[in-house]
Amino acid sequence: MSISSVNSYSTAMLQWQGQQLKSTGTGSSSGTSSSSSNSLSSLFSSTGSMTNQLSSMVELTKYAMESMGLSSNSRVTFSQITKYREQLLSSFNDSVKNGLASVGISKPEDITFTLDKDGKLAASSSNAADQKAAQTWLDSNTTIGKELRSTLTNAGVDASTSVSMKVSSTGKLTVVNTAQAAIQSGLDSSSDLSTKLRTALGEMGVDLSTPINFTLNSDGQLVVSDENKQADAVNAWLAENPDLANALSTQIKKQNVEASTVSLRLGASGNVQATVNNKELTDAQAALNSSTLGSTISSGLSNLSIDPDVKFTLQVNTDGSVTVISDSADKSKIQQFFDENPSLVKQYKQVEALSGLDDARKAMQVSPSDMRKRIQVESMAAWWSGSGNANSYFGNYSNGKMDLLAGLNLNV
Repeated sequence: MSISSVNSYSTAMLQWQGQQLKSTGTGSSSGTSSSSSNSLSSLFSSTGSMTNQLSSMVELTKYAMESMGLSSNSRVTFSQITKYREQLLSSFNDSVKNGLASVGISKPEDITFTLDKDGKLAASSSNAADQKAAQTWLDSNTTIGKELRSTLTNAGVDASTSVSMKVSSTGKLTVVNTAQAAIQSGLDSSSDLSTKLRTALGEMGVDLSTPINFTLNSDGQLVVSDENKQADAVNAWLAENPDLANALSTQIKKQNVEASTVSLRLGASGNVQATVNNKELTDAQAALNSSTLGSTISSGLSNLSIDPDVKFTLQVNTDGSVTVISDSADKSKIQQFFDENPSLVKQYKQVEALSGLDDARKAMQVSPSDMRKRIQVESMAAWWSGSGNANSYFGNYSNGKMDLLAGLNLNV
């Protein structure tokens, strides 16, 4: 995607992906912006005088210097102004490209959807923009949550049970065991306990190439099953080193789950892994496996993004705002993007005002003597008009030459 200048600055300034941009005026509440717009119009006016065109050129140059952050007593060349415009244009393109890319959801698979007892879905994500976009979509599609709740109820899941889930790019819904995730997070924050256990087991000669499981007994101690050949030695060490058991018990109480449903597994590497057995969640997963609502959610979230090859035109309105013109289904999203980013609109209008300056300069490359003659004729014509001695008068300047056309009534 890119914005590029076009040659006919009197009717068009910029285009996006080949779409011509027709401007209805760049005026705004800012006096400087309005002045630059009027100056640009004067430069390309076929009826404007040389004096007015020169004045307009000066105004546009002053506007360019202000945009560049230069003081009025600074010196600047047209080459520097052109280079600044290109930098401004490049920055604008990058900002629009990145901005439109962020309109959609970057990682739908990282969003957790929680279904409450009333069938309402709530989105949560570490990415605030993703969470907001997903929640807005869910609030506009409330029937999905109600259908999910109905599906789970029919599968025997208690209506008061809160269920969290994630959706894959293929539309598969996976139940999230929130208690298990919270307990695991708590244990991961004390990873040194896992390291200490692995070291002790290694000294005992316990082979961890096949992971071993631990559970809490009625006394709140971690134990391995009697089937383990070294169970006595391992359990003795665990009784003398209860830190891991205590950490697990603390997390179990926080999550308000039965200790008998929780177990730990330790493998050859990494921290101990917690498992919380929950029959309702198992039943819920079975019900979701046969549901097509995951595909509905996945498709809906995917459609929130803007097509990277989108084409649109920006039209500057008389109040300084911009209107998006496009045949794309994403037109309203693009319009909202610019409405919510006034700094980008301001930058765009700066690019628009500066785009015609260099071409106008080239168009006005006439010799000083011809320019002086034209100004003198224009001044005389203005005086004659004021004296009431002229019926008509005009000079036609073309190809570096001024032609005076008949029309003066020379009554002396």
